[in-house]
Amino acid sequence: MPEPRPMPEPRDGPIWTPPTGPPANANVPRDVYERVGEEPIRDLLRDFYRRLAESPVAYLFPTEAEELAEAAERSADFFVFLLGGPPLYQQRHGPPMMRARHMPFAIDLEARNAWMGCFVQALDASIERGGYPADRRDDLVNFLRGFSLWMVNVEPGPDPEDEDPS
Repeated sequence: MPEPRPMPEPRDGPIWTPPTGPPANANVPRDVYERVGEEPIRDLLRDFYRRLAESPVAYLFPTEAEELAEAAERSADFFVFLLGGPPLYQQRHGPPMMRARHMPFAIDLEARNAWMGCFVQALDASIERGGYPADRRDDLVNFLRGFSLWMVNVEPGPDPEDEDPS
């Protein structure tokens, strides 16, 4: 197994932790990989990253096309495993530790909502293309709601507006 990539140094400033903690009831649709295979999952993540590159949170992602494509492939490795496939992410990149990997980036609710919006758009496009199974859409979106909220590391204001785009 290759050595895990080193974690970037933590960013300056306080790190906020959502009071709800990590998602507790992750009903991830683990049969998706068996139903569609690896390539539709990879296509979904490639489309997602293309959308991110044109979104209000593009500054959080690589600007070079090759680096962005590599980031999409790393995420696809994670989603292949998440959706019931082989543990490609762990084999290629080490333990996921997703919250820790996101700590160098200031992620507020606005950034989370933009991320979520891009994912839902890519997911719906994949369903329209016949890539992702429509009957598993809500399960994945529900998982991603909690997962993406767990990545928020900037304390929201006293009355945060969490208009979930899904």
